[in-house]
Amino acid sequence: MICILPLGSYEQHGKWPKDLDTRIAKRVAEEIHKKVGGELLPPLPFSASWEWEDSISLRIETLSMVLGDIATSCKRLGKKLVVVNAHGGNSGLIQAIARQYDFFVIDFWKACNIRVGHCDGVERTVAKELGIDLEEQPFKEGWPEGKVNIPKIGDSCYGWEEEGPLEIINCIDGIVREIEAIIFCGSPLCQRSGSSP
Repeated sequence: MICILPLGSYEQHGKWPKDLDTRIAKRVAEEIHKKVGGELLPPLPFSASWEWEDSISLRIETLSMVLGDIATSCKRLGKKLVVVNAHGGNSGLIQAIARQYDFFVIDFWKACNIRVGHCDGVERTVAKELGIDLEEQPFKEGWPEGKVNIPKIGDSCYGWEEEGPLEIINCIDGIVREIEAIIFCGSPLCQRSGSSP
């Protein structure tokens, strides 16, 4: 009844792999798929990462068309697209595209209420809890200082250290309950309003 699409990015992540967001989205999508079923699609590893110098990115209009085509294809198969996004830079953009093409978005970091920086200890903790192995690479630390936003950011990391267990699986269980409510009652408001299917 649904197609689950993991959406990540391919960008510098300090000492972590460039596809870390994609790996996180894939693992979260796999956990959701185990519990909800549907069709698990291969991850889309490129998105809007134009803020980083060391990234492979899609133009906003390209990403919009790709997601629109995937949503249309799923709809043609009688399924609803659910995008699992794990790249913070996609958040607002994906919500706008989802409204245009009528698909659901699970914005992982927001859905789980996780305060994350970029290639920080929190991201490392999430990867660990999801069973993702991280190969370390050389990196430079620090966020570029200044009052003027620059169009591209070099190799840098910012954020927080590990805060102990984040209970990712509990969060995924909550996401699953909401997806099930949407599938069975046909409205994202069903669970929130306390209505039953």
